[in-house]
Amino acid sequence: MQGNPAEVIQKQKAADEAGAAGTNIWNPGGGTTTTSVAGLTGMTALTFPQGLGDDPAQPFFMTFVPKKILSAVGGTMGDMSFQSVSVTKDNIAQVALPIPTGINVAYAQGWDATDVNAVQGAVMQSSAFKSGAQMVKNEAAANTRHTLAGAKDLVMGKEVVDDFGGGQGRTGGMMQVSGDDIAAMAVGGMGAVTKLMSKIGQVGISGNAVAGVIAGTAGKLLGPAMSTAAGFSSFNQTMAHYNGPAFRNFSFTYTLRPLEPKDQQNIVKIVNFFKIASAPSQISNGLFRIYETPYIFKIGFYSRKGELADVNKIAHCACTNVSVAYGGDRFQTFSGTDSPVETNISLTFKEIELITRTEMEEGY
Repeated sequence: MQGNPAEVIQKQKAADEAGAAGTNIWNPGGGTTTTSVAGLTGMTALTFPQGLGDDPAQPFFMTFVPKKILSAVGGTMGDMSFQSVSVTKDNIAQVALPIPTGINVAYAQGWDATDVNAVQGAVMQSSAFKSGAQMVKNEAAANTRHTLAGAKDLVMGKEVVDDFGGGQGRTGGMMQVSGDDIAAMAVGGMGAVTKLMSKIGQVGISGNAVAGVIAGTAGKLLGPAMSTAAGFSSFNQTMAHYNGPAFRNFSFTYTLRPLEPKDQQNIVKIVNFFKIASAPSQISNGLFRIYETPYIFKIGFYSRKGELADVNKIAHCACTNVSVAYGGDRFQTFSGTDSPVETNISLTFKEIELITRTEMEEGY
């Protein structure tokens, strides 16, 4: 927070007493709002401190707008629709606070590792698999509708399944291993390995893959000590695979210090705004507990000129935690009142929309 908040409030009060026009407008939620916040966002706002955004000493602020989820079909931006709402008995439609120090964002991508055995590797190298995978990718991009029967042939490509298993009435597949073959492997030792290898046929598996199948299967049957006796060890190939983007998390901490007890009332309303908007309403408490989904928030960063272009935008977020501490390092109140001299608010948010290249190019 830039500047002295006490000085900002004092200047604002002096302007009010001098009859300065246009700095504050009435807010049905109580308190005041600045023309900067209302003018830039199109909504009245409950702000702290007063004059936020108007005074050169306090030119930056961030806004929190509560919204209700109307519909959702996925987690990507554009898959959901929202409606702005008002919160608490004061009907607060927006809260504006100073931008705290240390705002940051992390862009995490999910990658993991998996084993690929020789048979899977052979399938992935086949032309049928490659053409089938490309077909699936093209269909996904085109968003074409298919019947359920047609989708069965589309998934991974019907040719891949036929080539691998031999198909119905076919004998030319990559491998035709029956349940009896697998059962025989469990009790047949190296003889079962030989039987398995006879099934491979002319599928173009490399010598490295064949050796891996033999050594790997023998290791399963004869135990790990086999590798010591044989003088070598065999392992499945390892590949990295993509799990998709991660939902981003954001945390903001505010230290709000009122100059007098009546200023504390706006802070109380702000605390109620966040804790009530982030909580569900209970629909039923019978045999099952049924809740209406909590509201989510649209968060924005602003200066007196408009939305900050060089700070990342934030998609719609769920508020996952609201922490409030009262009174400062040692709990104190204003003389003759129960109003604490300091209130600390910590807010934690998780985006409910996944951010892809498209959204990043738009500033998210």
